[in-house]
Amino acid sequence: MEWMREGWRLFKLWPMAWMGMTALAFLVILGVTLLPFVGGYLVELLSPVLVAGYMLASRAAERGEQVNFLFLGQGFKEHLPALLVVGGIYLLAGLLVGQIVTAMGGASLQEMMRMAQDPAGIQPEQARAMLNQSLPVLFLGLALCTPLLMATWFAPALVVFRGFSPGNALWWSLWTCFANWRPVVVYSLVMGAFGLLAILIPMGLGLLVMLPVALISTYAAFGQLFVARESEA
Repeated sequence: MEWMREGWRLFKLWPMAWMGMTALAFLVILGVTLLPFVGGYLVELLSPVLVAGYMLASRAAERGEQVNFLFLGQGFKEHLPALLVVGGIYLLAGLLVGQIVTAMGGASLQEMMRMAQDPAGIQPEQARAMLNQSLPVLFLGLALCTPLLMATWFAPALVVFRGFSPGNALWWSLWTCFANWRPVVVYSLVMGAFGLLAILIPMGLGLLVMLPVALISTYAAFGQLFVARESEA
C-alpha cells in the first residue's frame, strides 16, 4: 500500500504530464503494432525501453523536477542494448509459453473465447464441458507467466539505475519478488482491481491515470526493496 500511495503522490505532482506521456506511449505502441508481421513482436521487445523512461521520470518527480513527455524516450538514450536484451528474453519466453499452452490444449481455450462472443447460443452442458477443458490450460498459462512477469518487473530499473546486466537484472527481480511474495501478491491483486475499474471508464481516461500510477508505484517498490536506507547502509 505504501508503494501505491507513493505512486499516487508523485502522479498528483504532474498529472497532465504523466497522462500526456502515457497517451504518447499508447500512440507509439499503436503505431508499432500496425507494422505488418513484426508489429506485435516489436512492442514486446521495446516494452522495457518504455518502462525505463517511466522509471527515469519517476526519479525526476521524486527529486522535485519537472516531468514531461520527453522522458519517454530516455530509455532509447541510456542502456538501450541491455534493455533490448531484456525485451528479447521476455519476447522469446512469452512465445515459448504460448507454444506450451497451445500444445497442452490451447484450441479449447480459443474455442471458449469464440463461444463467449455469442453467450446466448451456448447450451449449459456445452459451456460446462468447454470450461472444464479450458481451466487447466488457463492455470498452466498463469503458472508459466507469473515467474516471467516477476523477472521482468524490476529488470528495467535495475539496468538503468544499477547498471546490471540483463541476466542479473532478470534474476534479481525474480528472486526479490519471491522473497517478498506477500506484498507482491497484495499489490498485484489491488492494482488488478484498479485496472478493471480503469477499463470501465470511457475513452481510456481511466488507463491514462492507472497505468502511470502503476509504473510510478513500481519505482517506489524498487526504492524500498533495492535501495538501502542511510540507517541500513
